[in-house]
Amino acid sequence: MAGGEDGRPLVRTRYGKLLGKTVTVKETDRKVHVFYGVPFAKPPVGALRFAEAQPPEGWNGVREATEQPPMCLQSTEGMKLFIDLIKAKTKLPPTSEDCLYLNIFTPADRGQDAKLSVLVGIHGGGLATGGAMMFEGSALSAYENIITVSIQYRLGILGFF
Repeated sequence: MAGGEDGRPLVRTRYGKLLGKTVTVKETDRKVHVFYGVPFAKPPVGALRFAEAQPPEGWNGVREATEQPPMCLQSTEGMKLFIDLIKAKTKLPPTSEDCLYLNIFTPADRGQDAKLSVLVGIHGGGLATGGAMMFEGSALSAYENIITVSIQYRLGILGFF
């Protein structure tokens, strides 16, 4: 992993470069590199709305990966209830059909060639609600020295019918 000009984490993938951010896990001094909104498929819009997911297209330059991606289309009432239940001070990201993204968390102090385990978190929600933001992996990555990935998938009629 190389560093960007401003010290932020910069990685090269087969599709292009991603610029993430480094966060400190609450109440610790442990740091984690975070890459939000990493595409794993072409946006499922237009002719791809009800089609099988297609590999993402590459991009030129550097893609910012520092903000939560939009959640897949859904009734936000279920998400508001979830946030109320956990008393989180979380702002829900917007919703969009263009929502097939990963959030990736890696320990900041891992070596360049470190071989780390990967934990993939798949949100619940009865195939009708949820998003990658429900599985915040920074603490797991920091304490367990693993890579944590959370995914989003199409919901409701756009994904399961």
